Amino acid sequence: MKYFNTIYKLLYNKYNKMESPMLKMIKSQNPDKEYPSNLGKRWCNEEEMLLLEELNKNIDIKIIAQIHNRTKGGIYSRCQHIAYKMYLKNISIEEIIEKTKLNEECIKKLIEKKQNYIPNTKTKTKNLLSIESEVTEIKNTVKELVEMMRLIYKFEER
Repeated sequence: MKYFNTIYKLLYNKYNKMESPMLKMIKSQNPDKEYPSNLGKRWCNEEEMLLLEELNKNIDIKIIAQIHNRTKGGIYSRCQHIAYKMYLKNISIEEIIEKTKLNEECIKKLIEKKQNYIPNTKTKTKNLLSIESEVTEIKNTVKELVEMMRLIYKFEER
């Protein structure tokens, strides 16, 4: 376990020093502009907890963004993500507002959007058609097996 933790920390630190694919793409489009180093990187639980603590202390979003090396939009987006996770855990809207500093309208819109989200419809339709054809194929195979078993039983009865 000790070695696992050491390896995990090494990999985590190496990953954190690397640019995210999103940051590389954005920099390639506008190389002269300065971007936060954590742009597009995953958030760990500790960083989320720190964000909630900073929001609780009423620290300005601009300063929070600088502390986390992220954009204001990234901070806002993470607040929404946290709010939705809290909603799924049946935490009251009032508590979500208090913790994330998002307003009630924003949270309700977020919940509605997430609940009505339909992934790429073409892919979904394609997958359903694929599943339907597989089910049909399985049904036909089962019918053939049943017919074969019936013939075997008939043969054995002779």
